[in-house]
Amino acid sequence: MSYPSFHSYIKTLRSLLKRKQQWLLEESILLADLCLAYGTIAGLSDRDKRTLFLAAHFKNLGAIYLDNHCLEQEFRDHNQIISQMDGLFKESAHLARDAGLEDVAHVLEQYHLRAIPDHHLARVFQVLNAWVSCRQRKGWRSSMSDKEALIILKQRAELKWSDPKVVFHFIEHLCRYSSRPERLQACSISGFDVESSADQEGTSVNSFGALEQRL
Repeated sequence: MSYPSFHSYIKTLRSLLKRKQQWLLEESILLADLCLAYGTIAGLSDRDKRTLFLAAHFKNLGAIYLDNHCLEQEFRDHNQIISQMDGLFKESAHLARDAGLEDVAHVLEQYHLRAIPDHHLARVFQVLNAWVSCRQRKGWRSSMSDKEALIILKQRAELKWSDPKVVFHFIEHLCRYSSRPERLQACSISGFDVESSADQEGTSVNSFGALEQRL
């Protein structure tokens, strides 16, 4: 019996997500693509980018153990999210660890906390996930605007819920080369203006260009 290819492996993970909820699949795909694009900009190794790519898919796998009602309600605060979604967080990490993906499990154990993760890839994943979570529709709400999502990222940096260096590096490369006027305007909010990384300019345009309309 032959072993499945990486492509077949990812296809299976996506099939499981789609069978649970379509938006879980959509969120994971966009997050995975963003991890690859931003990982290139940040100069991550191929192994680190693959870890983030897999984390984006395993992140929502724990949802197969949840009642659909939990995925379709609005939560009052972060404490309720943690209590209601604790099964998702734990099972997603367990599934990754059972699959032999220790680094992926470490990322999934830390990204959802209101604290800067110890794991270097979890710091990156936390910020990218926060952006995608804001910009994607959920079972209980429509997607947030660029301005709303950027404000949340800035607040996370100010409160040290996310690594400020990662937050503002991501914002710089997301917005500076955007062709969308509303995004450029949103980035003009006080506190978002940062110096350009000129040596990465070409890479930034190429990496985010294909994702522009989806982000």
